[in-house]
Amino acid sequence: MDLVVDASIAFKWLVKEDDSDAALQLLGSNTVVAPDVLLAECRNAILTTVRRGKLTVERAQQLERHFEALQIETMPSRLFLPHAFAIALEISHPIYDCIYLAAAIATDRMLVTADEKFAAKITAAVLGRDRIKLLKAFASGA
Repeated sequence: MDLVVDASIAFKWLVKEDDSDAALQLLGSNTVVAPDVLLAECRNAILTTVRRGKLTVERAQQLERHFEALQIETMPSRLFLPHAFAIALEISHPIYDCIYLAAAIATDRMLVTADEKFAAKITAAVLGRDRIKLLKAFASGA
């Protein structure tokens, strides 16, 4: 299946969290793409984890190299910004998450996320509700 993933999924590829195994299965059994904002967001999540004292600098550097080695196919985020902006206005949510949804809509793919709050907002809205699935639901086949 062709999927768009966000940073909440990509981070689980690097750092063991709940549902990391399910996130890794997405990578192995689907065609996975993401807007290029993922490259910065995932690295920022690593940096945040270091600042919180949960990762050493050395481990963060290893994770960054591993992330780069994954060679995730990316799409230019700027292509999706106008639609992402409209979505963000509609649901009163940061544009960063909306870029992933706009990419999924524009490329006729499903967005898989672990961000329950964002998924709930989209599910409650008209725009894009058929283009987002929580990792938990995707992993269970729901």
